[in-house]
Amino acid sequence: MKLVALRADDLILSDELRRSGSSKQFEDRLRASIEEIGLAEPLKVAHLPTGNYLVVDGTMRLRAIQAIRQDYPERFETVPAYLTDYERRFEIRYQTDIYQDLLPSQLASLVEHLHQSARVKKADIARYLGVSPATLRNYTGLWRLVQRGGLFARIVELMDGDVFPASNPYAWLRLTGGGLEHVLTQSFCENGETPDEWIDRTIVAARRGSVQRVPTAVVESATGDLNPEHYREVEDLRLVKKDLGLRRAMNLPLPEMPEPKASEPKIAEPVQYEAAAPAKAHARRSTVAARRHLSRVARESPEMVLQAAARSLAEYLT
Repeated sequence: MKLVALRADDLILSDELRRSGSSKQFEDRLRASIEEIGLAEPLKVAHLPTGNYLVVDGTMRLRAIQAIRQDYPERFETVPAYLTDYERRFEIRYQTDIYQDLLPSQLASLVEHLHQSARVKKADIARYLGVSPATLRNYTGLWRLVQRGGLFARIVELMDGDVFPASNPYAWLRLTGGGLEHVLTQSFCENGETPDEWIDRTIVAARRGSVQRVPTAVVESATGDLNPEHYREVEDLRLVKKDLGLRRAMNLPLPEMPEPKASEPKIAEPVQYEAAAPAKAHARRSTVAARRHLSRVARESPEMVLQAAARSLAEYLT
């Protein structure tokens, strides 16, 4: 998507693309944030034949900017926005709703449900949700934290509460159970409280809006440079995995494998085949199965947000 700078007066809101609503407290915090540091996330807009631009995503951000301009007309003479296709306005709206409305644990659960139950490829799931493959791998990491249970699952609770960032689950996954308890005790617990007590107290405070988010750098520092017994794997293997992860995130080429010695069997290069008709038919069947499973989630899930997300994604897949 192309990033453009547009006049605020050229931006138009549409009822059919508005979000359902938000609290006055959230809107006040959003305005204060934009007023102090500017617009961190550009709007998404579609060009109209009239010459104006329809706001596809960012209604509340634009309202905050309009409120600021009433008091300070010289501010935000132009607004940064990503230019999208008008025909894709509902698709982009649905993607944004799914990504913003679901908690990290709910999104991780939805991703794994699509992948395991509906056999949808994770690359396709990333495309459906409008996120990068690297971001989707993070949700796989969240799911693994949940599956490990105990304090690892409680780390995900803190991510849901926006205390810990959900963007680096592998910083926690590399730890043993004892290593995780050590990190929480040494770096976060206060006055002799246990990790569970600290987590309970922190989550309650987060729900009241009185806890600041722990930066990624702090998480990396707290979980790094520990004694070997606190990690699940040896240091050399951890470094290799970290290097591969960084290369994937930055779209760098992976390191070449060394040539095998004369005594070693040489591994044949994988043969690339073009997608055949049966593969395409399988993809269509996978999409149908995905819609069927999403419909079931929309009907049977006890969580309203998950129901709405499933309906939105099912409609996008139609």
